Amino acid sequence: MVQVVLPVTKSSNEYNPASAGLFFIMKDLLNRLHNKFAFLRQRIEKKLAQDKQALRLFKTCHACNPEQIKQQSIADTRYIVLDTETTGLHAYSGDEIIEIAMIELRGLKPTGRHYHSMINPQRPIPAESTAIHHIRDADVANAPSVQEVLPEILGFIDNAVLVGHHINFDIRFINKTLQRICHGRLLNPWLDTMLLYLAFRGQMGHYALEEVAQHCHVEIRNRHSAEGDASATAEIFTYLTPRLVRINDTVGRLVTLQQ
Repeated sequence: MVQVVLPVTKSSNEYNPASAGLFFIMKDLLNRLHNKFAFLRQRIEKKLAQDKQALRLFKTCHACNPEQIKQQSIADTRYIVLDTETTGLHAYSGDEIIEIAMIELRGLKPTGRHYHSMINPQRPIPAESTAIHHIRDADVANAPSVQEVLPEILGFIDNAVLVGHHINFDIRFINKTLQRICHGRLLNPWLDTMLLYLAFRGQMGHYALEEVAQHCHVEIRNRHSAEGDASATAEIFTYLTPRLVRINDTVGRLVTLQQ
């Protein structure tokens, strides 16, 4: 339940009934929303009861507490730097993931743990996409489907902060699959290295990975491969972060710099 502190006037410790009325209204609305979401979650879990894998995925998504993660210090937080290659740009118009790579950081230091998989999109890869990432149909013919690797992906992400360059592109593709399979979505806080770069430069713009990498003195190896781009993004993140905030600042502080 939501706890509300009753307001007092600035000039005294007297109870302010007018302002308190608004607080009670807010409290009621928040409690109604909380109850509604709890009810919807129960309905989804009941619907998924016969599909154990889908139910596990749904519960894994909702085990993440983004507000709690944002209160952690940057130094004590686990990050997953993520990159995907896809059949195209349109997650909700038939395009699919064909490669995914993730790199784990603790604070701003790589742990050595990483995840990589090719993925069979179960549809042809357009020639114009192959021209960019050089992945052909034959390269993914024997790869697992995204549904098969999704438990591994969520298990590796766990309660980490997601980091990527144009990270919402990657999250959109993962969420599309989660929604289709288990009515879930990633709740993890995310950090976009392009937005952090804009905060660092103090100006607006739209920058590709190679442009940001050049300014951050990071060399990209195997551009337009998930592993190569994830590795470069991790280096960019560890370059920008200490130049924007203190290592003991909260993750939430870093998140707000993107706004």
